[in-house]
Amino acid sequence: MKPVGLQLYTLRRPFGEDPIGTLERIKALGYDSVEFAAPLDMDFAPLSARMKEIALDCPSVHVGLADIAGRPDRVLAVARELGCRFVVLPFVDPKDADWRAVVDQAQTFARRAADEGFRFAYHHHHFEFDDTRGFRPFDILVGESDPALLHFELDVYWLKTGGEDPQAMIERLAGRVKLLHLKDMTADGAMADVGSGVFDFPALIAAGRAAGVEHFFVEHDVPPKPYWPSVEASVRYLSALD
Repeated sequence: MKPVGLQLYTLRRPFGEDPIGTLERIKALGYDSVEFAAPLDMDFAPLSARMKEIALDCPSVHVGLADIAGRPDRVLAVARELGCRFVVLPFVDPKDADWRAVVDQAQTFARRAADEGFRFAYHHHHFEFDDTRGFRPFDILVGESDPALLHFELDVYWLKTGGEDPQAMIERLAGRVKLLHLKDMTADGAMADVGSGVFDFPALIAAGRAAGVEHFFVEHDVPPKPYWPSVEASVRYLSALD
């Protein structure tokens, strides 16, 4: 399978100690791209320059709601410097969140981003499928937003944890799902390296391609130390797929 990327949150500890060395090692393992998740105030210029030198793409960057709403100029400057095409909202604190307000804030930013050549996507976890407040936040995100402005980065593990069928959701959001996080699940529900658990990744990847997914990223939220064997196992499995 080519291309395949890595969400840098997986290697947040090595990256924090040696950003450029981490990017170089990711490329050497066989990844073609990375998805950034880093503080907006760091100096991205040397990272961007080195990624260009080693042909490591950066299609997207994760940015929190406070920065999207409060520092849109800085968000777009970082996305531009990294060569991104997508800005992704990765998390909204579910405690008493006003989800319609989240949609409004997201779309306000998405309009500005679109004017400057970027697209915007929302990355979910499992709590967006919780209906204890009488509604599911995910249904608001999908049903009360403009499909031309709000795209989705689906995560197969969090879909399953939230009670959804990952392949069915990918197919349902065809045309709106542009990015896909790949992580596996053990039989007892724990997160696992891609290819070591229960998911049918050839079927999920095929569904993603048919639905218009443009970028696939490996992610493991809690990889065991020393972290690198996890990302190596995942890319080895995916690279062997037809």
